Amino acid sequence: MPNQRFSTLTSYVEDRAGHDRRYAIDATKLENELGWKAQETFDTGIVKTIEWYLKKYSQDI
Repeated sequence: MPNQRFSTLTSYVEDRAGHDRRYAIDATKLENELGWKAQETFDTGIVKTIEWYLKKYSQDI
């Protein structure tokens, strides 16, 4: 894996028939009845996740 660009490590495959194109959860009941609230939004969470992976694995490239 040394000296490879991240884009060369990605391969695209056809989606499985009947495979969901979107996953979602409605947390309204959790928030209203239990007072629970997510600490991250998808946008903040995905940024942190990508930054973690880049920091962890970019040392190998």
